Amino acid sequence: MLTNLKILIVEDNESDADLLLRELNKIGLDFKTLNVQTRKDFESALITFEPDLILSDYALPSFDAVTAFGITQVNHAHVPFIIVSGFIGEENAVELIKNGVTDYVSKERLYTLTTKIKRALDDSKIRKEKIITDKKLIFQSAELQTLNQQLENRVIKRTKALAESENRFRNMMETIPQISWTNTVDGEVVYYNQRWYGYTGLTEVETKNLGFDAAIHPEDLKLSAENYYTIIKGNKGGEFQIRAKRADGDYRWHLIRLMPILDQQDKIELWVGTATDIQELRLLQQQKDDFINIASHELKTPMTSLKGSLQLLDRLKDNLQSPMLPKLILQANKSMDKVNALINELLNSSMANDGKLHIKAKKFRIAEMIDQCCLDVRSDGKYIISTTGDLQLEVAADALRIEQIINNFVNNAIKYAPGSKNIKILIEKINESAKVSVIDNGPGIPKEKLKHLFDRYYRVNSSESQYNGLGLGLYICSEIIKKHDGTIGVESEQGKGTAFWFTLPLEQALLN
Repeated sequence: MLTNLKILIVEDNESDADLLLRELNKIGLDFKTLNVQTRKDFESALITFEPDLILSDYALPSFDAVTAFGITQVNHAHVPFIIVSGFIGEENAVELIKNGVTDYVSKERLYTLTTKIKRALDDSKIRKEKIITDKKLIFQSAELQTLNQQLENRVIKRTKALAESENRFRNMMETIPQISWTNTVDGEVVYYNQRWYGYTGLTEVETKNLGFDAAIHPEDLKLSAENYYTIIKGNKGGEFQIRAKRADGDYRWHLIRLMPILDQQDKIELWVGTATDIQELRLLQQQKDDFINIASHELKTPMTSLKGSLQLLDRLKDNLQSPMLPKLILQANKSMDKVNALINELLNSSMANDGKLHIKAKKFRIAEMIDQCCLDVRSDGKYIISTTGDLQLEVAADALRIEQIINNFVNNAIKYAPGSKNIKILIEKINESAKVSVIDNGPGIPKEKLKHLFDRYYRVNSSESQYNGLGLGLYICSEIIKKHDGTIGVESEQGKGTAFWFTLPLEQALLN
């Protein structure tokens, strides 16, 4: 709700104006008002007072609400305009609302002013939806008034109460983003909101004939039915999860919630149900669980090796001339390097996710930087890394971070294409950018997996244990390149190899 709300009142009767002020004070708003009675004062107030809300009597001696509303629409159409009158009549009120008036309050029913002001202020920026909502409210008010006139005994009054309750629930359920419905105590669904039809693509006839079963995954039908009827046999409500079919045929996980609505005797009148799409939440939870399993496994392996090496070193502490000593020290160092690399990967991922991945840019020659990286691979001699292209090309970037990317690309080539002994690094100048590609001749990557490669925690072959890693390397690489205002990508064709690449701008902006 707005503070320092400015309310312009168009009213010639001081008593009626006082009634309005008393009703406004009940709302608890932080407001100030200005009362005008003539067209001249009204036009002036629109400019000088700049009202957030206009409350206007229908007819004044020298002015009227229709004229005032027409003036408002010229330059102040966004300001909610509510007519407060005692003799306008329902037909006139409906006609004014059709023409764009925000709402109407009878002076005999000022207790409704609170609700309508709050709604008008909340919806003032959404004019089209506001007009539709107001039309529904007017027709509902007319319908309820007709019912009130027809209700003459206790049975009809109870029917009216039930109808009012159902209307309130339906209005509420049409405004929420979830699929929602109501069902009887026996489980028969008597109402679906429009979100159901939009999401499932089913018509009212199809829904009536097929019901829920048409949208539930076949594997979930039995369990969902059991959960559904177990809940409605009780009186506390409950929830369960199912896969529901979208109009495009895609099944997505939904959280089903059922809650009972009780009458004055605390007996269940009906049940209200909602279905909330939790597909992304489940995927995120699955990624989290997978990551914990992977991280535990990846850390356990070098730690186990390190422990074994230390145990053997402990046995040889009195025999420092043993030929096993250097090998055990080397093995222990490798294990420590592995643990350190995993920890650094976690820290880099966390910094990237929090926007704390800092860049220290300086000018350097790309080929010279590449010659200094991957020294462990080069010294091993199993793979040949060749650098081609524009070997004199220079960029302004964070050399250590770019070296980290090259190392990641090369290690991925070795990991996923072990049979490709020649790894090519190509440097190109394309327009005003430098492009660096790491190319292998391995088996390639399936097309459907390419778009996910730079996602956090994603691993190409997560089900195969020989491909170690946390699934964070390429994600970190993409965040580093974003910090450099560059681009990153991959091109791959199965059976022909893969090329991971990134571009860096050649301008000196990062140095500044």
